[in-house]
Amino acid sequence: MSLQKKNLLPLENRATANRNVNLKEINSENTPQLAAPQEFTNLEDITDGNTLQVPPNALDRRNVWRISESVFVTDETLDEVYDIWVVTLNDTMLSFLKLVSSSPDLMAVLYYIDANGNLGNSSGWGVNANGSASPANIPPGQYAIVIGSASGTETGTYTLMWNCSNPSKNAKRLLACSDDLTRIMVYYNDTENKTETILTSGEDILTNLTWQESETWVTSLGYSARDMVMKLTSAKGIYLGSLSTSEPYSVPNALFIEVNRGTWRYCNSYYENDAGAVVHRIDWYDLSGQKTPREFGTGPDDFSYGPSYIVIDLDKFEVGEFVSPFNYHYSIGGRTHTISNWTRIN
Repeated sequence: MSLQKKNLLPLENRATANRNVNLKEINSENTPQLAAPQEFTNLEDITDGNTLQVPPNALDRRNVWRISESVFVTDETLDEVYDIWVVTLNDTMLSFLKLVSSSPDLMAVLYYIDANGNLGNSSGWGVNANGSASPANIPPGQYAIVIGSASGTETGTYTLMWNCSNPSKNAKRLLACSDDLTRIMVYYNDTENKTETILTSGEDILTNLTWQESETWVTSLGYSARDMVMKLTSAKGIYLGSLSTSEPYSVPNALFIEVNRGTWRYCNSYYENDAGAVVHRIDWYDLSGQKTPREFGTGPDDFSYGPSYIVIDLDKFEVGEFVSPFNYHYSIGGRTHTISNWTRIN
């Protein structure tokens, strides 16, 4: 982003290699609670549930579609007794199903497909139209999502939403889910190998999690710029909560990733034109007086002034803020912050 700043920080107050420049201590005032793990239903444990009157030879009918993508959304019209969508899972996946329809009596129900390629029994797992999404751990196999109604007579337009992009193993908590199921964020904790991951559409967001901010502003003789980048290498803790700052900037539904190790870059650059003489200077030293880019988390003062958090806006599925004493705005710029509803995940 490009921001216009009226005041340029005096040169004598900028970080140098020789001294620390007033890092402001950042603390979390309240002790976080521990989030309880979430239970996801196993398909094998469903003994009674949704069923539709569908004959075993239903797969021989003309309108049978195959879903090959792990994230799938389609708009269709049910003008017969039922529609069938065939899906194949090669591993046990945490799968989500949702149906929106002009007819509230429509249903989407998962059926088994047997070894002979015929429609088997209902799994009992399904959703009613215009209800919330339903998640379940679904084992490998071939299945049919059948769209129909309990009476067998209802028709109408519908939107089918399906997401099976995240594995079931070690899935502990659903963090965020978009209305159309195209983005689902899940927290994983492999206690055996002592690793934590966060997957969105099957990709671990922690491996490439980066916060960055670039600002430029006009001075009397030219312009200046400041760039800050934190790229996560490993996390010290993962938290849920709400963030509000004096910017004003707020994230009511936030995920806080506490930085343990990362690549940190802090750069001030100055372009000045004095009577035709153009000068360009670059200062790579951060607010603690250390030269960047560098490995954050190994320096003697990296944790002395409090924790550093990369904040993810779970409603927007995007990195929102870097709450840290190494962020210029919190140490020198005067920005304040409040964290509430503080919950640790593990």
